[in-house]
Amino acid sequence: MKLTADIGVAKGNKYREELCGDAVKIIRTAGQTTVILSDGLGSGVKANIVATLTTQIATGLLQRQVPIEHVISTIVDTLPTCRVRGLAYATFSILQIHADGRAMLYEYDSPPAFLFRNDRVVFLERTTRTICGRTIHESNFYVEEEDVLLMVTDGIINAGVGESFDLGLGEDGLMHFLTSPCTNWHSAEQLADFIVKLAHTCYRNQLGDDCTAVALRVRAPKMVTVLSGPPLSPENDVAMVQALMEGNSSKKIVCGGTSAKIVARILKAEIETTLDYIDPRVPPVAKIKGIDLVTEGVLTLNRCYEILREVQSVCEFPRTADGATLLAKEIWNAEEVRFLVGKSFNQAHANIEELMQLAPRQYIITRLVSLLNSRGVRTEIIYY
Repeated sequence: MKLTADIGVAKGNKYREELCGDAVKIIRTAGQTTVILSDGLGSGVKANIVATLTTQIATGLLQRQVPIEHVISTIVDTLPTCRVRGLAYATFSILQIHADGRAMLYEYDSPPAFLFRNDRVVFLERTTRTICGRTIHESNFYVEEEDVLLMVTDGIINAGVGESFDLGLGEDGLMHFLTSPCTNWHSAEQLADFIVKLAHTCYRNQLGDDCTAVALRVRAPKMVTVLSGPPLSPENDVAMVQALMEGNSSKKIVCGGTSAKIVARILKAEIETTLDYIDPRVPPVAKIKGIDLVTEGVLTLNRCYEILREVQSVCEFPRTADGATLLAKEIWNAEEVRFLVGKSFNQAHANIEELMQLAPRQYIITRLVSLLNSRGVRTEIIYY
């Protein structure tokens, strides 16, 4: 079975700092998922720059398929050493998970990553080697479906030092507070959020250091099918809905009020609407039995595109449950996305799009496809 991972990222800036001194980069390809986590020395702008530089160097080289040894040596050679503390200006961890389950972990002066399986912590045997005079800890292991991996920065391990705890939370303390087994968390994002909230509590809501948690839940590849817009000819209504419903393993999403009515009519189901405006920029979601997500059309698609553009650089989704954010998470974390796009034209909608400076449905979907392709997601657009 091919394997990949859902990834949740949560960050907290040091108290009174505008920028986080930690950086995360995620690289997804058809056969591999890579996470790079870096912690810059100190905090603020300086730490943010060196951490970002570290992740950018690693990302650029790994995307060019440079051997990991050369990647690490380049980072180590590039990063200067603080003359006062005698420490590197940034630490880093690089985790690679292959589709066949093989995993490689490389850590330089960073807290160890944790692997959870069947509600227990799995010991990762590490070897050390010296690259350019720096000690690198390396671990080679296999992951299984439903495994959870957790990567954190020093801010988490040292949380509450001198206040809530004499020596900080520590690795044992972190494991102690994970009272609910990590493999039982609803999502990787929720686990990452919990870890950073725990650090806030230990620091009494004034973080003494930048804190970042990255959680990965190993799973099988996921496909998402998105239906949006009525077909040019009503005769194609049935064929379009049938294409949406085929494939039991595919997540099914409908974007658009008219589209939802067509789907509900063909499926002989009711549309359950709400008036909950979680985000004032995005209309509320609805429900149709048998459909995983039902949203409004063009407004939601445009906002979804804005979210994904931002996520490309920060790797962290908004913590809201509006239709655009839910749609963005589903398609960004899929390995294959299929768009079923109706070509029917409504002049009234066109006037509204022009007034609100919104990209038309077909155009915004092509832009979404371009973003998804840059992340290695397989995409297909079928017009009706």
